[in-house]
Amino acid sequence: MLWRLLCVAQFYLLLALYTYLGLTPHPENSVPVFNDLLMHFIGYTIAAFSISFARPQWPVWQRAALLIAYSFAIEVGQHFNPPRTFSLADMLANSSGVILGLCVVLLLVKYVSFFSSILYWKTNLSKSSAAL
Repeated sequence: MLWRLLCVAQFYLLLALYTYLGLTPHPENSVPVFNDLLMHFIGYTIAAFSISFARPQWPVWQRAALLIAYSFAIEVGQHFNPPRTFSLADMLANSSGVILGLCVVLLLVKYVSFFSSILYWKTNLSKSSAAL
């Protein structure tokens, strides 16, 4: 029970952090900015892993839809929060990160039994019924 709670908590903490960084006027004051698009891509790849641990019972398409809709909402919010702006390039980087992350999760579930046992630990799901 504690494991499942921790899995869910880490995902919502990640969303809270992404929301803060996405909507604060000057995120560079909180986090050093290297390559903006690369940071978006890596961040949403991590989010794909995070949601997979928090909600392994959800089909992959639902996890992808939630994360992509969330990233779109953040981008829309930035439009109303100067000096931030809506960026299609950020949306593409976010979506690409989500897709890559979920594909890696699926590959790990299929080929690495240890990963699968951790992902589905304390659930009544098997890797075959929950992967898709």
